[in-house]
Amino acid sequence: MLTMSTWRARFDRLSDTSAVVERLGSQTNMADYLRDTSIGWYHHQGDLVVPEDLGLDVALVVDGDLIVHGFLDDYVCDIGMLVVLGDLVVRDLVSWGSLYVAGDLRAEGIVYGYYNDFTFEVEGQVHARALVLSDKSASYHTGELEVEVESYHPPKEQLRAAREILVPQVYDGGVKRAKQGLPPKLRRPSYQRVCRRLREGKPLFRTV
Repeated sequence: MLTMSTWRARFDRLSDTSAVVERLGSQTNMADYLRDTSIGWYHHQGDLVVPEDLGLDVALVVDGDLIVHGFLDDYVCDIGMLVVLGDLVVRDLVSWGSLYVAGDLRAEGIVYGYYNDFTFEVEGQVHARALVLSDKSASYHTGELEVEVESYHPPKEQLRAAREILVPQVYDGGVKRAKQGLPPKLRRPSYQRVCRRLREGKPLFRTV
């Protein structure tokens, strides 16, 4: 896995974030993080392509599209924050930190937003096989989604739909119940288990 901090030399330091705040609009939650002078923001001009799995461990503004040929995890060794002023394209995305996408967010597999101290904002549409949010302040538009699990009090229908396409190993107690011939309990998939399987290169989705 590539950690973004190893690419710092490719980026400019963004000492004045006011222009980015103006482009986002002051009412977005990410604007507050951009104004926070204790956060050392970096900036990349133009599209950015990452050829492998990415651990985002810096605060970064991409003035263009960000394309990750793998999964993106913003809580590998330090909490990362990400502003993409174009589209964000990934295989999978797990986000503990704060994320803002001005365009569309497109994932082949899962998008999982977790933890309430940070935010998840997509001005365009989210396209993914599964979008799972858990205790996360979120603002987005629904695109092509096979499954959507809302951040707070998801209906049972959403949880059932997720359980039908995800492997039992992403649920707490799911493997034990599978050995007993039972489906996982009706709950969200575990963020920690999803992250672990992504890092181990193991599938999240059932093949049949």
